[in-house]
Amino acid sequence: MAGRRHPNAYVDYDILDLATRGSTVDKVLDTERQAIASLWQLFEKEKLSLVTSVDEMELDFVIHMNRGGLCVTDTFQITDNIDTFERWSESDRIDTAHWRAIVDLYDRLDTISGHDAMVGEHSHPRIYEHVTSVMRNGPKTPVDHSGPFGGFDEETAILRDCAATLHTVYDMKVWADMKHIQYDLNWLVLKGVLSKYDHPAVLTGSEGDLCKYLLGLVNRLVNIGKKSCPRLPLEERHIGFILDIVRKKYCQENIERHISHIVHALLNNVDYHLTIDGELANKFAERKVKLENLLGEGPIRMEVILPSELIKKLGP
Repeated sequence: MAGRRHPNAYVDYDILDLATRGSTVDKVLDTERQAIASLWQLFEKEKLSLVTSVDEMELDFVIHMNRGGLCVTDTFQITDNIDTFERWSESDRIDTAHWRAIVDLYDRLDTISGHDAMVGEHSHPRIYEHVTSVMRNGPKTPVDHSGPFGGFDEETAILRDCAATLHTVYDMKVWADMKHIQYDLNWLVLKGVLSKYDHPAVLTGSEGDLCKYLLGLVNRLVNIGKKSCPRLPLEERHIGFILDIVRKKYCQENIERHISHIVHALLNNVDYHLTIDGELANKFAERKVKLENLLGEGPIRMEVILPSELIKKLGP
């Protein structure tokens, strides 16, 4: 029919992350990776629109790349951030090449929402609350304070110790430098603490993944500390304040990110929301009627769907 638009599909960070990887040992994920490649071909042939939210995707860049040790200080200049990280002698060139590939794909997507004043907090609280109530299996799991690390989980305890020892590595002139990320100094701080927790200070393998993740959080801790506390050492009450900010913004659960993307897709009348999380797709399908009743705006057209299932739907 003349004038009929082609379908659109919403893309999040997880989709781009998988699309830019080589073949995986996980057969299920490799099937989805190949399906994403096929969807991208349809996109290039203008038979399918691939869309995303600027707000949520850029927050994803910050959170996910932070887990690899990269400190994204300005999402408008993300390649500059990667360049800076790459100049650090300990950086992983495989990681930086992968991040560049993700940014390259992101730049080709169509955007359906610009920069909200309430990034990550949502300017449409009603729909966000309803989607949250439907998609969450229950309230957030409270932190268990009965562990052996002074009433904190191990991750928080490590970060607290890093914050408390910053003055042993940073002199005040470097601490006053707001423009540069001192990866070498932050890594030195973290290395000095890890042995206390029986973790090797390495940047390869499974332990390396943990160290990169912790380094990313230490980077954030230092940045916030520099802005809010001009002198070292940090006071105990100030350390708690900084850690609270770091944990809330950069340690979000996966379901929180999924919900944020789903809200943007719903608000923009998207046809399909792509995911590699089969459980998420099933949950949305099972609970769609409940969400429709809560929103009171009629049937929801959008489907949360695996790339392989969307390929089947679109047909040859």
